[in-house]
Amino acid sequence: MIRLKTQNKNRNFPLPYGCMRGVGCNYKIFSMHKLISLLFSCFILINTTEAHPGIGIVMDNEGNVFYTDLTHVWKISPEGKRTVAVKNVHTHELYLDANGDLFGEHEWYEGEITDKWGNYVWRLSKDGVFEKFIPDVEGFLDNTTLIRDPAGNSYWAIEFGNADVLMKQTLNGRDHIFTPHKFDDIRWMHYSENDNNLYVVDHLTIKKITPSGVVEILATNLKENKPSFEGVADRHYIFGLWTDTDGNVYVALYGAGKVKKISPEGRISTFFFSEEGWSPCGGMIDKNGTVWIMEFSSGNETRVRKMVSNGEDILYGG
Repeated sequence: MIRLKTQNKNRNFPLPYGCMRGVGCNYKIFSMHKLISLLFSCFILINTTEAHPGIGIVMDNEGNVFYTDLTHVWKISPEGKRTVAVKNVHTHELYLDANGDLFGEHEWYEGEITDKWGNYVWRLSKDGVFEKFIPDVEGFLDNTTLIRDPAGNSYWAIEFGNADVLMKQTLNGRDHIFTPHKFDDIRWMHYSENDNNLYVVDHLTIKKITPSGVVEILATNLKENKPSFEGVADRHYIFGLWTDTDGNVYVALYGAGKVKKISPEGRISTFFFSEEGWSPCGGMIDKNGTVWIMEFSSGNETRVRKMVSNGEDILYGG
């Protein structure tokens, strides 16, 4: 997990963790454990046995779908035309606010000569104007603000001893521990506007956190008893989460090549299988109830599948 701390230019949105208005920011480098994990994750983008795809896919109010393939952010129009929305950005997550502005990040490595990493958060306005929302910083940092609730609060994970702790930053810039629950290894998060709960991939377990910070375990040890897709390690076995209006939670089991569905009663079923050579890494259900699934291939390609009622799915990219 990569999170950023730096000055936020939008005075109506909370500053990232570690910043004070008019003072600047304190940059916090990740622990050695997280740093090694991140370095290895970037290396495995080339090594398909440890692929680390993106999960970012969103739809705006006009029906445009945006998704990341780790090189560009793509746009699929309501008519099905696919174009590049943001060029040359390496982002795993995307966030779309109520104004229709799209947010993501860009991570890069300068090379062995400097051996430096960098990061910034960008915004693409509804009108198509691109700007750096959080400027360039060096290293691996804290809250990118890409996991937000409708009120503008953001969520991120930090290490605390041998556990992960879930943090929350409010609209006025205050940071606090969101729940006293100690997590094993938070990999991905999704805030559901369908039920106003935060869903977390905690290693191989799926957890729901209510607005008051109560944690409920929805599913444990989702790893299947068979070789994982491309030999992926446990920390990359589960990727994106999303929900529907009926209270179901969908989980992209990248390591198993399928999407699992968790009902409100806790029943777990297989919702989708990927074809050979592909595996799901994210998805969403749009306002019309249409399912969109992101898939990543053994050749490090990304495609989006629009599932249609007649069974003849429409594929974009790949």
